[in-house]
This record gives sequence, C-alpha cells and structure tokens, in this order.
Amino acid sequence: MSDPKHVLVAALDTADAGPFDYLLYGGMAVAFWGEPRYTEDVDFVHERDSHKFLRTAAKHGFAVDEDLAIQQLQVSGWARLPFGDRKSPWHLDLTLGDSPFDKSALKRRKKVKVVGRAVWTASAEDLLLYKLIAGRDRDTMDAKSIVRRQTTLDTVYLKKWAAWWEKEGVAGMKKRLEDSIA
Repeated sequence: MSDPKHVLVAALDTADAGPFDYLLYGGMAVAFWGEPRYTEDVDFVHERDSHKFLRTAAKHGFAVDEDLAIQQLQVSGWARLPFGDRKSPWHLDLTLGDSPFDKSALKRRKKVKVVGRAVWTASAEDLLLYKLIAGRDRDTMDAKSIVRRQTTLDTVYLKKWAAWWEKEGVAGMKKRLEDSIA
C-alpha cells in the first residue's frame, strides 16, 4: 500500500537523480496556491531526456513500460507511471514541457518546501492556466480556489497565455479565465 506522499517522494528522488528540470502542477500544487485537496497522483511537467527520466523513475519504484510511455508522450504529450504495481491507483502523470507555455512555466516555477524537501512548483498564474486548460469540474473548483486565495495575480500574463491557448485550439479559454478572475 502506498499514498500520495510516497509517490511524491519517489518522483522527487527521480527528478533529483537526473537532475531533471520539472515543475509540480495539479492537485498537489493546488495545496500551495489554492485549497488543499485529496489526490492520488503527482503531476510533473518535465523537460529534456524522456528515456533517461523513465529509466530513473523505474529505479525509484515506478512501474515503467518504457516503449508504451514513450509512445504516449509522443502521441498525447503525457504518460502515466503507476507507483509500485502496474495496477496501482497511485501514479505520476508525466507531461512533456515542450510547448512555449510549458517553457514559460518552467522559467517561472517557484520553490516551495514539502515533505522536508525543496520542490519546484508551477507559479499561481501558471497553475491557474493549467487548471483552466483541463477544464474538468475539479479543475474549475481548483482554479476558483487559487483565485480566492491569491491576493494578486498577474492578469496581463494570464490574458496573454489564455489568448495563446485559444489560438492553439483550447476553445473558450479566454472566457474560462474571465469567469475565474471576475
């Protein structure tokens, strides 16, 4: 049996062993900028050598089918790496940081302390945008919690990237942003 803390520690051990540039986003990052909530996974955006990252992740307890993960990364831009057993609900969702937005988010990432370690997390603005891109009910709630908790957000930055995502095919992105910061 495992838990999100063990998955996070294994993901951080993987990132540190590279070393790999990464940022934490998703439910765990919401705990820093919004309202904490339960999650079964760790979400990383990473940049650089995916083969090396996957091999390193396997050494730190993730069940990695390297060929499948590379195929998923190439086709959809992300892969799920179960922690421990391949059927485990605990996992690392790994996203390639290859878009201009991801590259910007990696440059703007913030260092926070969790489980006694320094962790790179998405800035509040970038996390808000990642949540609005996903657009699921849980993500919308997370986005609202980020806006409620943050007293200042860089709205110029947010509008710039919302417009960029809309041009990239994320329909309604500007409206989602307007609705969340209104």
